[in-house]
Amino acid sequence: MTLPIQSILGDAAFFVPFAVFGLGALGLAFYLSRLEHEKEMALIEAGEYRQLRTDGRAWILGGLLLGALGLADVTTTFLAGGVPQEGVAAAFVGLAALAYYFYKRREDRVDAPESATRA
Repeated sequence: MTLPIQSILGDAAFFVPFAVFGLGALGLAFYLSRLEHEKEMALIEAGEYRQLRTDGRAWILGGLLLGALGLADVTTTFLAGGVPQEGVAAAFVGLAALAYYFYKRREDRVDAPESATRA
């Protein structure tokens, strides 16, 4: 005789681990943004904030992930014989993130002083 886990714990208690995971993820995101804020405040107080360059790798990672997820959704929808909807939007957002990264990288190269490019 096997009982499903929902009948043992109850419907509400079944979702407790999912809620704890979600709150933990939000707490981690808040903690990481707080650390970033404290780092920027320390750089401002030290007078070195202008030397800080934002790292664009997050745009590459986000663009590749969204593009891959979108293309995977489009592919599976085509193979199932349906019409793709959400996957197309995700793929285009991923491509836009990649385009933005490469545009900003080119703009940073143009704005960089000549002494920094010779080093």
